[in-house]
Formats: sequence, C-alpha cells, structure tokens
Amino acid sequence: MRKLYWLLAASLFGLVLSAPYFSAAPLRARLQHSLQTSLSRPVRIDGDTHFRLLPSPALLADKVVIGDDPAFSLEPFAYVTELEVQPSFFGLLSGRFEVARIRLTEPSVNLMRGAAGWNVQSLGAAGLRPPEVEVRLGRLNFKQGDSKSAFYLTNALVDISAPGPQGDVKIFISAEPARTDRGAQGFGTFAMRGQVHAPQGREPEVDLQIELQPSAIHAFNFFFGARGADFAGKLAGKAHVKGPWTQAKITGGLQLDGLEPQSFLPFSGSGNRLAFDGAIDFPGQRLALDTVGGETLRARMRARDFFQQPKGALLLDLRQVDASKLLEFGRAANAKLPPSLAVKGRFNAVVGYSWPSLEEVPAKGMVWFDEARIDLPDQPSLQIQQARAIVEGSLWRLSPAEVLVEDSQSAIMDSSWDARGGKLQVGIATQLLSVKGLKTGLGLLLGAGGLPILATAQGGTWLGQLQYERKEDSDPGLWSGRLIVRNTRIDLDGIPGPLEISSASVIFDTNRVSVRRLRALWDDVELEGDYSYSPDRTRPSEFNFTIPEANAASIDRLLHDAQPPPTGLLDKIRLRRSAPPDWLKNRNLTGTLNFKTLNFAAGSFQPLHLRLDWRATQLTATIANANFAPYDAPASVQVKGRLAASLWLPAPVYAFKGEILNWPLESGTANFSGDLKMASLGANWLDALDGEGLLTAADPVPLVIRQGHLSLEFPEPKRKTQVLAPPYWPLALPVEP
Repeated sequence: MRKLYWLLAASLFGLVLSAPYFSAAPLRARLQHSLQTSLSRPVRIDGDTHFRLLPSPALLADKVVIGDDPAFSLEPFAYVTELEVQPSFFGLLSGRFEVARIRLTEPSVNLMRGAAGWNVQSLGAAGLRPPEVEVRLGRLNFKQGDSKSAFYLTNALVDISAPGPQGDVKIFISAEPARTDRGAQGFGTFAMRGQVHAPQGREPEVDLQIELQPSAIHAFNFFFGARGADFAGKLAGKAHVKGPWTQAKITGGLQLDGLEPQSFLPFSGSGNRLAFDGAIDFPGQRLALDTVGGETLRARMRARDFFQQPKGALLLDLRQVDASKLLEFGRAANAKLPPSLAVKGRFNAVVGYSWPSLEEVPAKGMVWFDEARIDLPDQPSLQIQQARAIVEGSLWRLSPAEVLVEDSQSAIMDSSWDARGGKLQVGIATQLLSVKGLKTGLGLLLGAGGLPILATAQGGTWLGQLQYERKEDSDPGLWSGRLIVRNTRIDLDGIPGPLEISSASVIFDTNRVSVRRLRALWDDVELEGDYSYSPDRTRPSEFNFTIPEANAASIDRLLHDAQPPPTGLLDKIRLRRSAPPDWLKNRNLTGTLNFKTLNFAAGSFQPLHLRLDWRATQLTATIANANFAPYDAPASVQVKGRLAASLWLPAPVYAFKGEILNWPLESGTANFSGDLKMASLGANWLDALDGEGLLTAADPVPLVIRQGHLSLEFPEPKRKTQVLAPPYWPLALPVEP
C-alpha cells in the first residue's frame, strides 16, 4: 500500500511539472468562447495554449487579441503577450467552464471614453459575475474618438477584485505616467489602492489612498513641458479620496526634499510639505486642488480630461518672499550675474501656468517688489523703490523702474530677458548720473566696458538713454544710445595728456559712433566740432573740428610725442628701427581742421582750413587757401598747397608743396611756387628749412633754401647767385646783375 501511495505521489508530481508542456489546443475553442462570454468582447488566440497546475490550476494562452465594443472603437481593446485564465472551481464542479480570474502579462490596453462612458464599463456579460482582473507590466493607452492621447501609463500593475455582494470592488493600481512626445521615461511612480462601493441603482462611491513616490522635479517639469529654470530635488505626495465618484473630496500633501535652487519657494531645501484639499470628478475627469495653510505660498490647480488630452492650469501666489531667491532663480536659468552680487528685500509674485497652451506662452504672471537693494563688493548700492516684472513663459519684462545710486543720483531702467536662450535687452534713461556710477554699480552689473567714451572716461556726468542687447548667453552683447557727457576726461592713443571734455552729445549703435557738439580742451587748446566712427567704411573715422586759437609749436609737440623714445641700444644708435605701435599702424581717419588763428613763426594764419588724411604713419593736409599775416608786414600772404608729414622717423618731417602768393617785397609783391621741407614747427623752424622753387616778381628767378638761408640764382648768360640775409619780411630783393 505504501508503494502505491509513493507511486501516486510521484505521478502527481510529474503531472504538475509536465503540465506546462502539454498543449491545451483541444480546449482553445472552449477557452476562447469562455473569454468572449466573460468579457463580452470578441477574443482571438494567435499563439499556443498550455496548462498549469501550481500554484493554482490555470490555462495560459500566448498572443491574445481582445476586441473592443463596436460602440466605442473598431481597434482591439488589448493586445496581450500572455493571458492566464483561472477557471471557477464551483463552475467546474457543475460542469461549466467559467472564468474566475484573468491575468494579462505585458498587455497594451486602449482605454477609451465615449458618450456612453468608458469602454471598460461594458466588460462582462449581463447576469454573470465579472472575473478578477490582474495586469502585469502593462501599458495603458487613452483614446478619445480616433485620436490617441500622448499621455499613457507604463509599467502598470493592476489588481481589480470581483464585485462583492454589495457591489464593492477592491482596486490597486501602480504605474508610471509617460508621454509619447517626451520619450519613454516617465516622471515618477504613483500607486492607488482602495475600494469602489457601487450598489445597484446608486451612484458609486470611492475610498482611495493615492501615493506619488519620490520623483525628480526636473523630470516632472520635462513631462509637463515646463521651460526655463531647472530644479534639483524630489517631489512626493499622498492623498485620500473619499465620497461620490462624481464629487469625491481630496485631502493630502506634497513633500519636497533637497530642493535646489530654492527659487520662489520659501523653503530651506531640506524637507518641506504643502498641504492641499479639493475635489475630483472621475467620470467627468475634473480635478480641483488648493493649498491650505501658510501665508507665503498659495497654489491652485485645475485639470480636466487627464486620461485623454490633459488640460489644466496652475496658479502660484507668493507673498513677502526673500528677494535672494529671485537671484537664485536667475542663476539657475544661466543668467550672467556676478558671483558676488547680493540682493536684499522681499518680493511678491502671481504666476499662472497652463497646459497644453493654445499660445506659445504657457506661463504668465507678474513679480513685484518694493524697496529692494542690489549690493556689489566695494561698489555703491543700487536702491530700487518699486519694480514690476511681467512673466510670459520664459520671457521676463521689467516695467520702467527707478534705480537710485548712492541716494543722490537716479536712472530709469527697463528690461526684457528670455530665460530659455539668454536673450537680454536693457534700457537705461537718466537726467543726471555720474560716469563713475555707470562704470561701477549699474555699469558693472550690465558689463558697460564697451561703451564709447564712457568706457575710458574719468569723472564727470552723463544724461540720456542707453540700450543694451544680447542674443544669447554666449553673446557679449552690444550697446546703443543717445547721451550727453559733461566735465569728463579721456585718454586717447598717441595724444599726450588727457582730453578734457566740457560737453559732448554721443549717438551710437552697432554700426556707428557719432560725437556731436564736442567742446573740449587739450593743453590749453580749445576745440569744438563733430566726430564719427563707422567700422564698415573704407575710412572709418571722420571729424570736423574748429580751434579758435593755437600755436604751431603745440601741434609739433603733439606729433613729436606720438613717437616713444628708443628703448634699445640699436634703436638709439639708429642701427635698427622699432616697429610703430598698433594704434599708429591702425590709424585711418579723414576730416577737416579749421583754425581761426594759428600762430606760426613771426605771424599767424587767420584763418587756416586743413583737409586732413591720416593713414598709419603718413599725415597729409590740403590747404585750399590760407591767409598768413606777418607781424611786421603791412599785408597778408596767401598760402595754398599740400602739407605732408612722415610720423615714424627719428622726428617728424614736414613737406610742403604749393604756392606762397603776395610775398611782400621792398616795393611790390612776389609769388613763390615750389617745395619746402622742415623738421620743426616751433621757434627754430627756420634753422632746418630746406626747399627750392621759383620766385616771381617781374621775372621768375630760381630760389634755393638751405638751413634757412635763401639764395637767388639768376639765369644765363649772366648767371650769378645772390644770398639773401634775414629778415625776409619784406624781402630785400637785389637787382638782377
């Protein structure tokens, strides 16, 4: 007998182990029919079928397609990799094959909502007890009409019990929300467990616990399409839903851990909880949540159609938040801010976000603060009395706000900033602001080192309007504007000593700098006029200056001092020539220089108009017509021609080619036509004067000048050289031999 028991046990054990290898093909049609009856759906088994005895007897079918209710869709309800059916024990005893439990492994399920409700509501035949349903590693898609939502649930685990005597159904769902347009990765995992009480003829009621497991906040932003600053940290939450399923009450809270940066949120970043309550309508797919408690942060969220095409809005209301958090937000969004910059004060904000947005701007709102202060090390503080910033998505627009510098000077500033790409525009307008204030506090904040004149100015004030613009974060940015500068000094390359500007009007943009109505002083020489610089032109620099009075010796000293003294021994003994400095090699300007009075030698030019052309080491001046009045002569001399200077020699050399008319003689006048060279325009100019030409009184006579001595060479056959002695005003012309 004992051997018989062992034989039966071994046979049973072998049967259990070998059951999965026995085909259930003869039962395929019966299984398919039973599934169609239990689910009230057409079912097609495309794969193999097998038996299983442990842990409970079941039939397994591969590649199963479950059709949908034709009232909803012609597309199948589910594609199942493996379907497991556990028959009802009591049904087998009575000779019927009834489905007690169904497990779907790796299914792709299409959940659809139509005019009659959800397609899952029509699962199960009338009068039959619905089976238990389990889903493992499933994907739940959501459809409305012929369109499939981008929103779906992946890695779904679902357990739905069979209804109890009073219509109670226990539910457990765990899944990861994901989107087809955001990649396969979701933003976290949520779980829902509880029961639905659905007695016959009454509205169902729910009692559910919902939990959002800790999820990365940046993944949450990415899932909902948020743009701008990113955040580190995790978000978790719990909620209790209870009541009629068309208006169930919600209570719960959200937990934020390791939040960095803190941005608007009034948290320390370690661990913080936001409590909320609200209501949900499951059939209507409507959700309303509001935070409770707390005066600093209030939030309101509304959502609908969250199983098809999620739509919703979130409103954040912040009050009296530390302004330093706004600075952290800017740094998180890659704004170019000095690391030592500090902000003091408090701000308020109301920001709303909607999804999906019908516009390109999903987020809108306003940020405002009063009596804020911006501090930079060793710089004057910037006081902002009131400011309003409009938020439109990633774009921030600052309404005109007054900025006080050192409590005595002010400017009006407005700006716009795109947090997504870093595009920045800033406008500054002032009635009076020190140049130092622009170059330190506000200017240092905005990078004002590229401003013409102001970048190198020392002292003084300015008024007018400035605009700064950059296209992206890596763009250094460009300035433009219209301003008036007063009482400042600037250093110019090649000019000894500063140029003291009493006033100037400056207009500039990316293509041109124009200085108008310039009034300045250099080395006791007054000048006024206009200057412009256009880098895209062949001659980029142009000017038109008027000088009331000057000495030629000052001009000579300016050109001499443009050449630094030789530094090396070979340079000093003139065995090697040093290269010109970069500023001289790159000098390329043209313009007009008008002297009302230019004192030179024993007289003065009144007036003198020069058309200058300066290219690198070559300076050329065209004299159209100038009047030179010797101090001891009764009449003036007219001068016209071309004056050239070579600026990179041991010393400048001036070469004149032209005419001197009405040269006074003892009786009458003479004209000179020829070339002159000199090495100085100062007091000793005559000592280094060389030249030759024709002196015409009655007849032309060759005139030769060597080291300031004049010689007349009369023609053949009575050729004779007559050396003339100074002074030459009037010229004592000898009689021809």
